[in-house]
Amino acid sequence: MHFNNLHKIKLLIFLFGISANLFSQNLTFSPYSRFGLGELNNTAFSQIQGLGGTYIGFKPDTTAPLFINASNPAAISGIRLTTLELGGIAQFSEFSNGITKVKTKTVNFSYACLGFPIKQRASACFGIMPYSNVGYNLKTEIYQDGIGTVTSNYSGSGGINKVFFGVGVNPFKKRITRFYRSAYRDTLVHHHEVKKYKRIKFRKQLLSDLSIGARADYLFGNILNTTSVVYPGSINFYNTRRYRGVSYNDITAGFGIQTSFNIDSIGKRVLRKKIRIGFGYYMSLPNTINVKNNYMAYNYTLNGFGDEIPKDTFIYVIDQPSSIRLPLEQGIGMSIKKGEMLTVAVDAAYTNWQQFRYLDKINDLKNSYRVSMGINFVPNKYAAGSGAYIKRIQYRLGAFYNTGYLELKNTAINNYAVTVGFGLPVGLFRQFSVVNLSAQFGKMGSVNNNLIQEKYVKLVIGFTFNDKWFNKFRYE
Repeated sequence: MHFNNLHKIKLLIFLFGISANLFSQNLTFSPYSRFGLGELNNTAFSQIQGLGGTYIGFKPDTTAPLFINASNPAAISGIRLTTLELGGIAQFSEFSNGITKVKTKTVNFSYACLGFPIKQRASACFGIMPYSNVGYNLKTEIYQDGIGTVTSNYSGSGGINKVFFGVGVNPFKKRITRFYRSAYRDTLVHHHEVKKYKRIKFRKQLLSDLSIGARADYLFGNILNTTSVVYPGSINFYNTRRYRGVSYNDITAGFGIQTSFNIDSIGKRVLRKKIRIGFGYYMSLPNTINVKNNYMAYNYTLNGFGDEIPKDTFIYVIDQPSSIRLPLEQGIGMSIKKGEMLTVAVDAAYTNWQQFRYLDKINDLKNSYRVSMGINFVPNKYAAGSGAYIKRIQYRLGAFYNTGYLELKNTAINNYAVTVGFGLPVGLFRQFSVVNLSAQFGKMGSVNNNLIQEKYVKLVIGFTFNDKWFNKFRYE
């Protein structure tokens, strides 16, 4: 029994609704989420996370099963069937300062996205996912002469979510086809002008496969940071507590470009499996977004039972308009695909965090760099008959290194990991469906200079459904 369009729309609204509620839960326990906008979320879906998050030059297939690469909106143009992506994440972390270890775990919904073709040369997608997460609870104790041990507590919670809408266009899609069918091509072949033919074919391929995409991100959410200073006894000194809550509600954007060309032969040898070389570029704009700043600070003492006795409030600011300038992010990527079996992709990206302004203030963050690599292998995508299932499984391997934007006590807080993943074809619904599993094994930070290192395992499960939605049926 098939879903009709009304049932599909109701299902989609329900899934997006529960995802918005789940994003409100705590998704990180990292002490480094105290800085900047918090711990930034990986924007890639499960299949690309299995490739080390390598997405800039990676262009999904245009034949089923289809995947959505919303990280580079140029790749959206290849969506030829209605595609629904859903994902969840489980993270297991161990935090250590070299002496003490603390283990945490969190499980949550990760993303939901719907992609669909608009016309023959354009496609679109929209979805929701976390943009950043904040969740930390720190304590420091410092002995001061004449006072005693002063305790400082730092805690934070919340995060930023994003609803995104992207469009990808392939404006010159038929240029190479027209060239193959043209009299000019026949003339070149007839006169054996091989070099000229290859040059023109190369240019036509790059133009024909050129995809341009743009994505708008609506950011919303709240981040609360709390700081308290507690003096011993609280007789001669007042304790202090500060709350800062920032509400986000604005739009930013990014765009991307992808293209590729085929290698059909090497010298006089015709390749049995064509090689496709792809290139990509992505930029996230350094937009300034408007926020509301709430700030309160007050003094208090503690009675014999440990209860707070407020004394006076010396700062009280509610819904103060302010702004945050996001950093410029840009990167390039390359992919090499051999037939329908093997794809290798690499990325290099740069983020200018020195441009970042938080509540109109300059922050001491450093520019960050990311490199990643991924391999996708499928023995036989179209296998049928005995043993076909194993041949249709997609096997993925990847790695990444990110320098991060923090440098504390002259120590860089970098992040690196290796990833593995699988794409498992399943018979859910009536068309092409895949369960994508990926695992990430990584380290972030350092135990040097009394800092904290996080060892983590991230498990992401994603569901990809391909179907023909919103079709008009004919009755006779």
